[in-house]
Amino acid sequence: MPPNLSAVLFTDNHGISREGIYKEGLNAFVEALGDEGPEDPGNLYPEENITSWEYLDQKNNPDSESKVV
Repeated sequence: MPPNLSAVLFTDNHGISREGIYKEGLNAFVEALGDEGPEDPGNLYPEENITSWEYLDQKNNPDSESKVV
């Protein structure tokens, strides 16, 4: 899994890609929906539902390649 609060592009087990962050404490990826305020549980994707991910910020993660989980 990526480090906590990493900005990532992640793909779920239905093949849908989303942008968001990884939250280690939740063991989940959280889709970035804009300025929605408090986290909506509808935009949480547990680790076990994610098939692959990659860092969004290539510059800060030099070995940022697509990761299959």
